[in-house]
Amino acid sequence: MRRLRRTQLLGLGVMALMLGLVAAPTAQAAPSGETTAAAPTAVECSGTWDGKNYWAKSPSGSSGGGYARTYWNASTKRNCAKFFSSPYDGLASNITLYLHDESGDYTADPPPEHPVNYHYYAGPVYTWFDATNECIHLSGSLSRGGVKYTLSTPDIRCG
Repeated sequence: MRRLRRTQLLGLGVMALMLGLVAAPTAQAAPSGETTAAAPTAVECSGTWDGKNYWAKSPSGSSGGGYARTYWNASTKRNCAKFFSSPYDGLASNITLYLHDESGDYTADPPPEHPVNYHYYAGPVYTWFDATNECIHLSGSLSRGGVKYTLSTPDIRCG
């Protein structure tokens, strides 16, 4: 089976949105100066969580600011990931998450061509192919309290 590249997938995604086949993502960012009493309802990954939190690191190397989780759905054979602000209080900003496959292709939330200032979480992002016996890795970042935290995992979810 031939694997589609990012540009082909983007075109298919745009076409699906235009045809109304998929729901548009909901914005999480509150307008400047506006506070919210409760966090938005998080869209969940389908599948089984691997039981691990992958923590973002500050420039000094300390963990904090946020963590990612990965999930495997055996019926769809796809991985899913989300990157959460920690604590989940909306004080983080510019949360981005990239899910990379072994070929170097990736999926991102928010997409680089449509940046959004997320405050609570990024994702879910999914592999778009049968990922059985394929490794993934995650990258991303968020800002919290004037500190930029960076997420980077080694190959995970292999097999």
